[in-house]
Amino acid sequence: MKKRLLLWVLIVSGVLNFMPSAAATAGESVSLDEYQRAKASQALSLREAMVMAFENSPVLALRRAAVSIQEAELDHANRWAPSNPELELSGRDNPNEADQSLNYEVRVTQEVWMGNRGDLGQSRAQDTLTAQQQELEFLKIATKARVRSAYFKILLAQRELETATRAVELMQRTKDLVEMSVKRGKQTRIELNTAVIGLARAKNQKAEAAQKLSQAKIDLTEVLGVPPSEAVGVTGELNVARDNLPPTNQLVAMAQRQRSDLKAAAAKIAANESGLELAKSLTIPNLKVFGFYEREERSNLFGAGVSMPLTVFHDYSGEKRKASTRLKISELEAEALRLATERQVVSAVARYESAVTRLRQMNELILERSEETLQLMQKALQTGKVDASDVLAAQDNLLSVRQEYVQVQHDYIDAVQALEVSTGGALSMSSGS
Repeated sequence: MKKRLLLWVLIVSGVLNFMPSAAATAGESVSLDEYQRAKASQALSLREAMVMAFENSPVLALRRAAVSIQEAELDHANRWAPSNPELELSGRDNPNEADQSLNYEVRVTQEVWMGNRGDLGQSRAQDTLTAQQQELEFLKIATKARVRSAYFKILLAQRELETATRAVELMQRTKDLVEMSVKRGKQTRIELNTAVIGLARAKNQKAEAAQKLSQAKIDLTEVLGVPPSEAVGVTGELNVARDNLPPTNQLVAMAQRQRSDLKAAAAKIAANESGLELAKSLTIPNLKVFGFYEREERSNLFGAGVSMPLTVFHDYSGEKRKASTRLKISELEAEALRLATERQVVSAVARYESAVTRLRQMNELILERSEETLQLMQKALQTGKVDASDVLAAQDNLLSVRQEYVQVQHDYIDAVQALEVSTGGALSMSSGS
């Protein structure tokens, strides 16, 4: 009885000694709230906005986490063997023998890769990691484009508010002049009502411009990853550079070479090709190699052997079909993305060229001429050279020109953002100093 108790103590203690120990470690995370508040309290340059977005963006943080998980998957795939060695301890006694001899066995078993599954698993994990990294790079390009667009729209909104303020001042002067003429009996109430309506329209445009500026700042906080209550100001000038683009076919070729999401799609195809080869290799099962030492009737026995499952009832045909379908899906998705890239580039080029054409026609000089025309009409009205209706027509023209001028610049910023994303960052818009 004592020998049996000693035997089980040896077995249990041996197993416990070979079990891995677990230790809990607590990591410290540094909060960026203080840094965000410091940055949000001042006007940001475009470069500072980029840095802030890359550090704080929750979308980028999630994608980086996905990359980190896949890095861990690659570490797992790089293991030397499918599993850790197995240690078996067993013992028995023979009560029929006079000396009640104790017999025991120690066996160590190790599973080994077959069918090149170790290399295939590593290749699949590496290609999947490459796909995740390339998707992260494309997301960075898209984030840069979003930051640029939001940044320039704040500058545009500031300019829009300035022009709206000037329009209100001009409309107020028109209204005062017409009101004075009505009192003198030179104009009718119709012209005065029209002037009042024009002033109201100008004030409405100013209020809308102020709201756009607030919303543009909120939009920037979203991409910067800071609370909307910390709406930021920006420094710099809106530099609308109407550059000529390379031929569209060159831009398409450039995008298909440069876009990281297309590289990610190619990496997914490679990963699924390895996955298919891995599924095919399952018909060659892994071997288990074992060695043992046995003590029996005062004799020492040593031995070794191998074992393997027989693929009789399960031929892994389902796994092979699934892997083949995944490969086909990844190829279809890559082709669809390639065609989508071409469409996006062609569409972005068309939007850009349209915006540039309209910018040439409706530029800041046209707005200044409209303002100058209204001012000249107001002076002519004072001297009696023109009628109030002429001044009101110039006033209405200014309101329309201003709206078109602002809209075409919005469209230009959106078109440049589309070009930047569709070409994978090959083209972008910079700020004037």
